[in-house]
Amino acid sequence: MITSQQLIDRIQKNVGVPWQSQQSDGFSDGILFGSPEATVTGIVTTWTPTLDVLRKAVSSAKNVVICRQAPSYSRGERAPVAWRNAPAPSKEMLDKDPVWQAKQDFISKNNLLIIRFCDNWDARRTDGQLRGLAKALGWEKFYLAQSAKDDYEPRNVYFRLPATSLNNLAEGIKKKLDIQGLRVIGKPDSSVTKVALTHGLLLVADAEQILREPGVDAIVTGDAVEWEAAPYFQDLVAAGKAKGLILLGDEASEEPGSGEVADWLKGFVTEVPIEWIPAGDPFWVLS
Repeated sequence: MITSQQLIDRIQKNVGVPWQSQQSDGFSDGILFGSPEATVTGIVTTWTPTLDVLRKAVSSAKNVVICRQAPSYSRGERAPVAWRNAPAPSKEMLDKDPVWQAKQDFISKNNLLIIRFCDNWDARRTDGQLRGLAKALGWEKFYLAQSAKDDYEPRNVYFRLPATSLNNLAEGIKKKLDIQGLRVIGKPDSSVTKVALTHGLLLVADAEQILREPGVDAIVTGDAVEWEAAPYFQDLVAAGKAKGLILLGDEASEEPGSGEVADWLKGFVTEVPIEWIPAGDPFWVLS
């Protein structure tokens, strides 16, 4: 038997970095819903605990969900932003949202424990998110490790692939990750070999840093601030300084890392079953 607090204690012991208990955005890793004394019957890892994921956890008799994103659709206290000229709603009004209420009711009714595990996972020497994504793509043997000890170190995001076109690269990624909403900037027939692979949100400053590495043909990432990144990459392509940008979507780029979390947990939690349940690509596109 193991309690949720004992689970947290083991995670803190094995994570390999000093535990960060409070983040600047007002959110922290740890138990978001549920009692520290509750007995763990099984563990699900996922990028975000959608209702579908929560239902699958319940149906498989697992009561702990370890997630990267919180169940409440935003970070921290769900700070309201005024829509056009309307007054910003209070937190109390947001907490009465029927969708959020239904989700909270499901969590409470089924005695689920929701644990956020993001910042401390990202603080590790190994970028588990990058390793998970590389494994999902089958790119492990193409990783340009800087040393024998380079096990997907943060900021080393480079891969040398067999020469292909930007179009074929995008098609292969789409198939391997089974995603619908992939988007590409660049000429489809451009030749691509050296690729930077990142996950989550790519800022223009990040792209500038990545492209200081000589010979990078394309960046494959999760999402970008469209009004900044799109024209930036359009100009890069026009100037002949890079050949493409492939946007997978945030979920598609981050989800394989949840599988890495599940594998990592199995190394020191043996009392209960552990399963990765992907939240799934939220988008579909017109044919």
